[in-house]
Parts: sequence; structure tokens; C-alpha cells
Amino acid sequence: MEIIQAGSNNIPRITYDQDEDVLSVTGRSIAERPESIYDPLEEWIRLHLSRFNQLRVVIFLEYINSGSSKALRDVLRMISGYRAPQYRIRITWLYEEDDESMHELGEHYRDAAGVNMDVQMVL
Repeated sequence: MEIIQAGSNNIPRITYDQDEDVLSVTGRSIAERPESIYDPLEEWIRLHLSRFNQLRVVIFLEYINSGSSKALRDVLRMISGYRAPQYRIRITWLYEEDDESMHELGEHYRDAAGVNMDVQMVL
């Protein structure tokens, strides 16, 4: 398991499981400088996709502030530029059963960023 961002109370944990080919973004994202998190993430994804043609991304955030939300949307828009059939990218947005705001945000990202993303509830 590669740890891209260790995470804290305000910063999401970002890891890559090479065996499963899964990039995970989990936790809370309320950093004062979200570019310090999402710019390196974007660079990591670009580097990965320069060497491999597939990636699975799982995002499971319990809370995200507006600055981080914009930065994450920009990452998702960048990912949407890697199109099939050359690239096989699967993005899953997870939200807890009673978290309507994160459900709506996942749908908003899917629609506004133009990215193919599954929005799924976690029981």
C-alpha cells in the first residue's frame, strides 16, 4: 500500500493499493490550502496514467469544505479527459446512508465535472 497523503482530522487519507489498482480518498477534507492536497494528487494520477491505462478511484468523504470541493472537482475534470477506449477509469463516490448532502455532492460532481462516476450508498 502506497500512502500518498497520510491524512489527519482536516486532511483526507489518500492511498493506492497496487494489488487492487485502487486509489482511495477517505476522511475529511477541510484544509486551509486544498491545493497542497489536490495538486499532488492530480500529479500522481497523471503520472500513473502515463504508465498504465487503467485506474479505479474510490472517494469516501465524511465532510468537505468549499475550497476542497472545488479542488476535488478540478481533479475529477482532469480525470474525465482520459477517455475510453485507451483508458479504463472507474470512479466510485461513496456516502453514508443518512448523509443526503454527500449523496447530492457526489451526483453534482458526476454531472458537473462530466465524469463517469458511480454514486453508491454505504450501509
